[in-house]
Amino acid sequence: MTFKTGDIVRIKCEAQPGPLDDVAITISTDVGVVSGFVKKNAVERRGDEAFVFGRVVKADGDIVEIQLPGSFFTSARGVASLPRSWANSNMEHA
Repeated sequence: MTFKTGDIVRIKCEAQPGPLDDVAITISTDVGVVSGFVKKNAVERRGDEAFVFGRVVKADGDIVEIQLPGSFFTSARGVASLPRSWANSNMEHA
């Protein structure tokens, strides 16, 4: 799949109820975990699957960098660097 800067994407994640109007999400990749809180409207559910919306800020070589909305524990400024091979299987254009 081709991703380019500015693309809005859905990223497969685990989503659990969080405090107030937030959802706790976890994105598990083959190189690590990104977790934090986003607003409910940033998560789309399809049956048992959940997807968080993000924006591609860089797509270079084997890495796709995604800006995620919300507050994250494991990522500076809510930017996740995801392996392109993982992104091709776990992300889709919104």
